[in-house]
Amino acid sequence: MQRCSLFLLALIVGLGTNSLSFAQNTGGVFPPTVNEGHRSFQYRITVDPDNAAGETRVAQRLHYQQAINDDFMWRILGQGRRTANSDFDFDFLQAELFWQTAQRENYQGGVRFDARLSDAGRPGQLGFNWINQFKWNQSWNARFLTLLSAQVGSGAADGVVFQTRANIWKTTQVGNFGVELFNNYGNTQDSLSFDEQNHSVGPFYVRKFGKKSGWSVFAGTLFGISDAAADTELRFWVTKTFSGGIKK
Repeated sequence: MQRCSLFLLALIVGLGTNSLSFAQNTGGVFPPTVNEGHRSFQYRITVDPDNAAGETRVAQRLHYQQAINDDFMWRILGQGRRTANSDFDFDFLQAELFWQTAQRENYQGGVRFDARLSDAGRPGQLGFNWINQFKWNQSWNARFLTLLSAQVGSGAADGVVFQTRANIWKTTQVGNFGVELFNNYGNTQDSLSFDEQNHSVGPFYVRKFGKKSGWSVFAGTLFGISDAAADTELRFWVTKTFSGGIKK
């Protein structure tokens, strides 16, 4: 599985986010690790300062996650966004279940199952995600994710949406510095060119504040590398971990 994951990582870097609906990308390149006793709360905000309509768009979401044991963890999250009609509209509510399936010296793997309830008028969504994390040495790490999702309910589209995400980062005494890549190839029922797909890349920084405080922050910027992607997205997260260690 590790060789296959490395091949996929090389493929995606050779080819080139989150959603072809052009919503602000509040997603992350999430880890497969599950720490027994872990509990945390997180706030995220993403700002698209100048979208295609010439407006500033904002999306915000809240997370709460808690480990069931050292293999499984559940998470619940809700997202709202600024629309043309309101400064803050409900976007979706999502439940997630993480399952860490592999833990070796230089590799950790897992899967995540998602169920999403969207705002009125939009179908729900079911998702399956394959997560891989690699440790090259004491400083350098990388992740590669494959995401599959399908719409369910009234008005659901046929086919499956296929995405990949990847990042690489270096751990230092003043935080983690890295680069992340988001790729949304669209629905399997469609045949989209690269510029019709959603591809973004950009740097990020993660800082933890003290070993016992439980507070950490994430700051990053994504730049569109396809026409369908936002030109620039500014992303900021703040996390409070109550027990079981701090996760990025």
